Amino acid sequence: MFDRSPHHIAAGVAVERHAPETVFALLGDDIRVGILSALGETPDEAVPFAELHRRVGVRDSGQFNYHLGKLRDSFVRRTDDGYELTHAGRQIVGAMYAGTFTADAAVEAVPVPDPCPVCAGSLVAEYGDEVGRIRCADCVEFRNEFGFPPGSLDQFDREDLPYAFDRWMRHVLGGVVAGFCHLCAGRIDSRLVLDDPAERVASLPGHVEYECGRCGSSARIGPHGPALFHPAVAGFLFDHGHDVRTDPSWTVGTRHLPATTVRSADPPELAVTFTGGDETLTTVLGPDGTVTAVERTPAD
Repeated sequence: MFDRSPHHIAAGVAVERHAPETVFALLGDDIRVGILSALGETPDEAVPFAELHRRVGVRDSGQFNYHLGKLRDSFVRRTDDGYELTHAGRQIVGAMYAGTFTADAAVEAVPVPDPCPVCAGSLVAEYGDEVGRIRCADCVEFRNEFGFPPGSLDQFDREDLPYAFDRWMRHVLGGVVAGFCHLCAGRIDSRLVLDDPAERVASLPGHVEYECGRCGSSARIGPHGPALFHPAVAGFLFDHGHDVRTDPSWTVGTRHLPATTVRSADPPELAVTFTGGDETLTTVLGPDGTVTAVERTPAD
């Protein structure tokens, strides 16, 4: 059951919600799906009626008009130049291309030619059940797991998939750290959690939890994750030969996880320290898991 109640609606903001079963029922027809696909051929341009009719290939104009009218306002809008996709329509077409609703795939383990940042063991990348995984084959401490669109797999050579997975993970985490749910675009709330020694992963003293207030989706990220999105950290690493935009996340710094220590238990604070050359950069994560301070100093 979907919760259709408004969340965090500010004064002066109007949001009209429609029942999901009503909206998605509009897609239960081949002609309507064909209309969306035809508009998706040129998603940045309005398509005149006659051209859209030609693309869809339905001879009966009345039937075509009927189904086009059913899509109006929800997935398609009419403009002075013709018809174009709404944001929701673009999302549906994008999901078609990504194989979100139409593809199923699996990939056998792909060796990653870099050592595990925790134990220096062997890394592998795998894919199944619409989830990409980058894990260590020798220890249970290093494991990144995240959704990956199955329709994107055939866009890459097999040996390039680990790096594609990693870039996609960074893309998704960037939205989460910025406060948006990767599933429903709802508002994400975050908090820093200090872990008991017996519950620590990769010996890290804590992690950041993210939860969507609308759909309830959640994510758990190591403390170095949100720190990597801070511009000071990106700049520091770039100065020392690591580009966070293109280099794999498991090779950050000197190919081991940044040192993380508890700075305060109440309120919870963690210090995440990156080392490069003869200097260090320390970021402090506050109770909500965001960077509250940055300290750059010469290394001891």
